[in-house]
Amino acid sequence: MKSFTKEQFASLLQVAAKHSSDDYLALYIGFHHGLRVSEILSLGAANVVEGRLVVQRLKGSNKTTQALLSPVKELVQARVAAGEEKFFTICRKTFWLHMKQNAAEAGVPLYLSHPHTLKHTCGRLGYLGGMGVPEVGARLGHKNLGNSMIYMQATEDEADKAFAAAVGL
Repeated sequence: MKSFTKEQFASLLQVAAKHSSDDYLALYIGFHHGLRVSEILSLGAANVVEGRLVVQRLKGSNKTTQALLSPVKELVQARVAAGEEKFFTICRKTFWLHMKQNAAEAGVPLYLSHPHTLKHTCGRLGYLGGMGVPEVGARLGHKNLGNSMIYMQATEDEADKAFAAAVGL
């Protein structure tokens, strides 16, 4: 399971903000809500109801209704107020290309430069921050909480550090 560290994600956002408000919002909202790229790109004013983001998840996942949190909340509300029916006008391929370019400039490893990493980062950082399996599953729209268990697994970097510490390296 591949996810960004907090520092990597912050660097990615900083670079994206320099280039495009759309890229910045798409990355942030994808992370905040653990969305797939198709779910991100389908968002519009109709998905915002009383300060909450309502998303029918794909791949048989549950529909989620989640509070919009700052700074995503303000950015989304501004787009709704501006009458933007659809928030993003790019395709999946363009989103992926922009993400790769922003990640390279941010110094994020190429193997993490994929849109699905946003969903994994939401789950992993949520777990590391104290969320349990039921909460991670609810955030990501999982019907089967067994699917949420992947976010409890250590990353390869975490395993490397733990091993080095265990053997005194």
